[in-house]
Amino acid sequence: MEVRDAMPGWDGIGFKVVAKVGPRYFSVWAGEQSEYALGVASRDEARPRHKGGLYVCLSAGAAVKQRIPARRGGLVVAPRVLLRCLCEGPFVPYDTGKVACSQLTPLEELQLPVGYLHFAPNRREARWLPPEPIFPSTLAGGPTPSMRDETSTLEAEVAELERRLGY
Repeated sequence: MEVRDAMPGWDGIGFKVVAKVGPRYFSVWAGEQSEYALGVASRDEARPRHKGGLYVCLSAGAAVKQRIPARRGGLVVAPRVLLRCLCEGPFVPYDTGKVACSQLTPLEELQLPVGYLHFAPNRREARWLPPEPIFPSTLAGGPTPSMRDETSTLEAEVAELERRLGY
């Protein structure tokens, strides 16, 4: 991927799925480290290999299909909306349908389509499921360390969202 000053054939309008916490917009991936506001430009120089930039998709359809990985400090379980943004270069285009731009100005909030999944379905093959539910207490030796870690991570994320929302 190379840095480009312009993207011929693109009108500079990009689409970004963001977390909406109250009236505020945040990056789903970066959480409170990256806040956006309508009409306010954000800057981060676009660099190849995901080393910098503000990521958008060229269409709303591509944006809702993007899988945003979970990350500690991110807002993966927060409510989401779609922002239509004015994007300025330099740019770094990626094969996945997204573009890193160096300046992004959110223009308007759009609703995500009905049925939008916050989490992408797992791409692995379907696994066998037991006929009855399995609970951690029924496992030999109790819950695994990874189950405990995942539970702790989710509890911390819920507590942080509740703190931000004033619960």
